[in-house]
Amino acid sequence: MVSVGAIFATAGCSKLKNDNSPAPGGGVTTASPSAPPPPANAAATPTTWQANATSLHGKEGETITLACPPGGEPHSVWGSDIYTSDSSICTAAVHSGLITFQQGGAVTFEVRPGRSIYGTSERNGVTSSAYGKWPQSFVFKTPDTEALVRAADEATPVLWNTSPGMASFEVGKTVKFSCPAGGAGKEGTVWGTDTYTLDSSICTAAVHAGKIQLDSGGTVTIEMRPGEASYQGSVRNGIKTNDYGQYGSSFIVK
Repeated sequence: MVSVGAIFATAGCSKLKNDNSPAPGGGVTTASPSAPPPPANAAATPTTWQANATSLHGKEGETITLACPPGGEPHSVWGSDIYTSDSSICTAAVHSGLITFQQGGAVTFEVRPGRSIYGTSERNGVTSSAYGKWPQSFVFKTPDTEALVRAADEATPVLWNTSPGMASFEVGKTVKFSCPAGGAGKEGTVWGTDTYTLDSSICTAAVHAGKIQLDSGGTVTIEMRPGEASYQGSVRNGIKTNDYGQYGSSFIVK
């Protein structure tokens, strides 16, 4: 356990996003924390809702316990179960179901290596954002930590309006995503048929391609392809896609 200062200020965010702005869909939840509190002998250092792991300068493998004050407000979070180091720790803890905005509470997290891609999900009144390569991550220490990390490694969680643009583009590269259930009314925009522009919704394109359904969601594997001179829209499986002209990068649903 590392020793840290009493209050941490938010580190500068090189993503050029306003860390003091609520994440889209961020809000208050009244659900009880779903994970047990840290051990009684774990010293919780008071912190702020703006604080992020980057500001602590923790080394990979170190664990830190912080006490989030009650009456918190949402701040930006990137990732799902595995978060970028510049994400708000306390807001990510609400997203993970460990504390609430009203009550705050103590949380323990571990600093981990960076990743090439971070997912997005809606949980407990907080919507996190997807992101690409980032040099450092953190995860919360709970009995389910390793299972959650394995699931995120297997398939990156996304929302129905998420495109694969956060993943580094490479022709022939395959990436697996996990689409949530309950997609009706949340469909994203799609351009093309069979071959889709890279800024098209992953999950909605997968329904159009007949790989998953809106109500049940499921895992989707895409393959990145070169851009095409034009894209033809069509109606399939209840999804209408759009025509488009030349676009520099594409994907297909495997």
